[in-house]
Amino acid sequence: MDLKNTHKSKINEYKLSTDVFIAQIDNFTASTDTILKGIDKRYIQFYFCTKGSLTFNFNNGIYKINLNEGKSFLFYYPTLDIPLSLNINAESKVYIVVLSIQKLHQLFAEYQIQNNLISSMTQEKFYIEREIGPAIKLVLNQIEQMKLSPQFQNLFLIGKMYELFTLYFSEIESQTEHCPFLNDENEGKRIKEIKDYLLADFKNPPTIKQLCEKFSISEYHLKEGFKELYGTTVYGYLLDKKLEYALHKLEENQQMVKDISFEIGYENPSHFISAFKKKYGLTPKQYIKQFQ
Repeated sequence: MDLKNTHKSKINEYKLSTDVFIAQIDNFTASTDTILKGIDKRYIQFYFCTKGSLTFNFNNGIYKINLNEGKSFLFYYPTLDIPLSLNINAESKVYIVVLSIQKLHQLFAEYQIQNNLISSMTQEKFYIEREIGPAIKLVLNQIEQMKLSPQFQNLFLIGKMYELFTLYFSEIESQTEHCPFLNDENEGKRIKEIKDYLLADFKNPPTIKQLCEKFSISEYHLKEGFKELYGTTVYGYLLDKKLEYALHKLEENQQMVKDISFEIGYENPSHFISAFKKKYGLTPKQYIKQFQ
């Protein structure tokens, strides 16, 4: 991946194929190290912080996500190239696995594995933070302790990458299976249909009651199923998508702020500005200035 760093952390990089990379970064120094790398939108990225902490910087550091020891972070953004910019704190370690979304789909298809999360990874962006379980910690430790001649390293790492993905996605699948609202394939499909229906008309979203009547689902099952599948409330999800849509419109810089606010259903532009600033840390006008 040709990672660039500022304070010379120990970095081990392995290119397993044209579209699969693994990196191991140990910032043993007393200073925060900045890691930079251009990664385009074809790739899905996995981060495992096994010691200390690190910070992801998006939009030139305007938007930040912290990742602490014992946590993993999956990141995929299919519509925008976002360069990797990490601040790795002193005495911190992180493992990075990057591969193309096409390669991930091929792996699951090859072994005829059905996974709801993987199946939906085509048009939607994902940010998933999870605990690193004991089994995954063991795999990461085995990678760190690898003592093989160079000719066998890639073969070993490919096996460990398969093991990581098996453990990671099976844990997610297991949690879904144990959810009483999503263990029925039809129930999960219905929640996704409701999601698509919501996104079809930002300006005039239906009420919870209307959704329940239209899709023949109880309010309880709708709310709990939606939260389990998408990690937020029905209208919390809708708000995120509205603001993401507004963000793209602002980047195009072809509409006025008030017109965008009306387009996504705000009657008062000040309410839109307030929601936008709360999510992105900038007002819409401040965000536009970055591109001028």
